[in-house]
Amino acid sequence: MRPRNHYRIAKCIAIISVLGLPTAALAASGSFEMDIPIANVASIEVTNGSGAVDVRGADVEQVTIRARISVDKRYAKRDPFRANSLVAAIKRTPPISIDGDRVVVEQPRKRTQRRHVSISYEILVPRDARVKVHSDSGDIKVSGVSGPVDASSESGVVTLASIAMSVPVASLRRQPERLH
Repeated sequence: MRPRNHYRIAKCIAIISVLGLPTAALAASGSFEMDIPIANVASIEVTNGSGAVDVRGADVEQVTIRARISVDKRYAKRDPFRANSLVAAIKRTPPISIDGDRVVVEQPRKRTQRRHVSISYEILVPRDARVKVHSDSGDIKVSGVSGPVDASSESGVVTLASIAMSVPVASLRRQPERLH
């Protein structure tokens, strides 16, 4: 490398340090929010690979989904550009589909996203919504719902609060918790 290039590199590093960009580059994360109007009683199905899922019933006529996306730190440190690209791709095309009154939230389709990305969801649904939630790795909380609920986690705590119906619950890691 020529001495002139060393100077340019040092200058870029100094500017980046002053602006605080290294921590931003390593913290590859983002979020998105969707409001989905529902004409009839909604059904929400969530299959999440990694990340918490919190579903709350309320007196609303739509489903609101707020998602926090993060890339695992080792991957982000190794390749910050690609890590930020993973987040941008999910924000651009969230793994959410709508079929009539049924909202389906799935794991990202691409293998790299499934391996290195965690998505935590806060989902607001009509009280009488049917709720089905599964997480491979992450806690699940469902509250304020009067419709049927099916919740399971392979590695996480399942918590139910203010649920009107009897529901099947499974957590392979620990016993499910019921709060009244």
